[in-house]
Amino acid sequence: MQSREELVEKLVERMTRIQRHLRARRAAAWLEQDLTMQQAKTLFFLSDGPRRMSGIAKRFGVETPSATTMIDRLVAKRLVERGQDPSDRRAVVCSLTEAGRETVERFWSLRSARFEELAAELSAEELADVVSAMETMVAAIDRLHSGDGADRRGRPGRETRVGEGDQ
Repeated sequence: MQSREELVEKLVERMTRIQRHLRARRAAAWLEQDLTMQQAKTLFFLSDGPRRMSGIAKRFGVETPSATTMIDRLVAKRLVERGQDPSDRRAVVCSLTEAGRETVERFWSLRSARFEELAAELSAEELADVVSAMETMVAAIDRLHSGDGADRRGRPGRETRVGEGDQ
């Protein structure tokens, strides 16, 4: 029987290989959209709802002027629009335009198609095994983010930091 450390090492290696496969295809899809990865990440961040410029800067670990330059480029592509925060007229709020939402949806469609392509390579039994394993992984993620329960090894759950949900 393999040790826990060996199994963790195999999990990390397999997940890395899957991510590399998906990332290579994702990068090609974004190049077709004429977007940098940072611009794409910004679109996904904004797909959860409008954000203040300061929040965008904080999310990506840059100063506000750098975030403003990136948003300027997305505005020029008509993917993002600026507005005022009704609660603070001095604050700039950025949100996706209809074209921005369509771009994000196209990406999600491409992502779904890649997963379907991978699934087509699996037998029904293999697919059932993969889905079961993924459900186990999602449950582990939920436990990590719940912050109030113990994990399966009896360790207390971690606390969620303020602002962590915005990341």
